[in-house]
Amino acid sequence: MSEKAEKNAKASIKKKMFLLIMSGVTIVLITVIASLLLNKPESLTNSELSEKVVYNRPGNYNLSLKVNGLIRNYWVHVPLGYDDKTPLPLVIVLHWWGGNSKSVEEYTGFSYKADREKFIVIYPQGAGSDPTWNAGFCCGQSFQNRINDVEFIRKIVERTQADLKIDSKRIYVAGVSNGGMMAHRLGAELSEIFAAIAVVSGSIGKYSNGRLVIANPSKPVSVIIFHGKKDLLVPYAGGESIGSLFASVNESVLFWARANNCSKTPIIETSSNGRVVKVTYTGGLNGTEVVFYTITDGEHDIWNSTGIPITDLIWDFFKKHPKTG
Repeated sequence: MSEKAEKNAKASIKKKMFLLIMSGVTIVLITVIASLLLNKPESLTNSELSEKVVYNRPGNYNLSLKVNGLIRNYWVHVPLGYDDKTPLPLVIVLHWWGGNSKSVEEYTGFSYKADREKFIVIYPQGAGSDPTWNAGFCCGQSFQNRINDVEFIRKIVERTQADLKIDSKRIYVAGVSNGGMMAHRLGAELSEIFAAIAVVSGSIGKYSNGRLVIANPSKPVSVIIFHGKKDLLVPYAGGESIGSLFASVNESVLFWARANNCSKTPIIETSSNGRVVKVTYTGGLNGTEVVFYTITDGEHDIWNSTGIPITDLIWDFFKKHPKTG
């Protein structure tokens, strides 16, 4: 091979190698870009970006917002027939220790109720790998890490009021177990927001000196409470359990009756079979009431195991008690 031919051959090989390398780089770049586009993380939701969430259909919306540096998640259920014109009530439903937004929606059936009765439901998600709420004295990682769940719920309400037509006089919270403990705390610390709260199998905490672990509400709040007398997890008579000290359920009831300045003499009703005892404290400030259902043979899980329509009773109670004054 002549010297000139050899040079041309080498140049041709270098050119082919260059083109091959460049084509490989191009393929890698295309792959990386495609991967970024197809697998990019979800944005921090409209609320974090200070944009309006567009609710263009009924159903569930999985949203997030940032609270004290943490990304917190929640579901919003928009009922059938929502028209963005008529203000609707808002009900926040809080799950138990280890629960989540989906499980508490299915457990309580509040979305079905919302579609029939026309109100908006929100299912916030507790913090941690084993989700809990910081009720001020319990439970789990949220309490240990002093997670600010009060601020989380406040921000959810504010964001939802900005994005949906909400009747500000009809904002409520319901919770079960650890979620019920959190409902007590929210009713006390956000009494300017919530017209009424519902607590199922939850109680207020207690210090060793006997003082209750709860703030004094600045506004009257109606309260409905359900508890099984045989509950060993959150003891009906109070005491230590799951690493916390609980007030008795009756002490929790009396806290709210006194905070609302209700009548000191309650109305007591007992079902014909003796299974359910209903105690009602009436005449509270701004028409507030405190209602307490004892399920005499009930344990901790009473929502769907006792034949008592708890979701219906909660919603009927909420309907009767808008925020006044």
